[in-house]
Amino acid sequence: MAVTEYRLKDGTKVPGTTTIISGQLAWSKQALLWWAWNEGKEGRQFRETRDVAADLGSLVHACIEAELRGRPLPPIPDEHKDKVDNSLLAFYEWQQGYQFTVLKTEEAMVSERHRYGGKPDLALVRKNTALWDLKTSKDIYADHRIQLAAYKHLWDEVHPEQPITGGLHLLRVGKEDGSFHHHWWPDLNDEWEVFLLLRQLYDYQKRLK
Repeated sequence: MAVTEYRLKDGTKVPGTTTIISGQLAWSKQALLWWAWNEGKEGRQFRETRDVAADLGSLVHACIEAELRGRPLPPIPDEHKDKVDNSLLAFYEWQQGYQFTVLKTEEAMVSERHRYGGKPDLALVRKNTALWDLKTSKDIYADHRIQLAAYKHLWDEVHPEQPITGGLHLLRVGKEDGSFHHHWWPDLNDEWEVFLLLRQLYDYQKRLK
């Protein structure tokens, strides 16, 4: 997957939302360490398990994005077909029950005010404009909500004529069992404050290197 480069109007390069959060936040590390330990306990190589899961998650994400954009699905390897089909069936079921119009998909935006960039998965219109993010993780974590909060303020700055008034949504599709979970928040103010602190910390870390 190509890495997006974000620049201000004057050409200054700025970090992306994911870079800021993943580089500064370690709240989910304990769960990852436990998972790696358990994989070893069960006689599995955690790096191989991790890589397969990452490939499958990326594939499910790409398939859902293709559906939303009206494009052909990407090639699906035989070893992933059953799990991808399960996840897509879950997505189709949800999509039929939640009628919406796709406004934007993965639009690259830059905040001149806070000096960061990002690409929200989806901006949708139902009754109001809402932001959506798609995840294929096993659970929802704090960094997911922080990311959504950052995307919301990024969108509102770039699109003041159509601000987010329909809340922030996260759709988690289960790549193992085909389940899906819809999470919604009217706002994520605390998470936005955390992101602003992480943005400051990112600059301090750069200076101290």
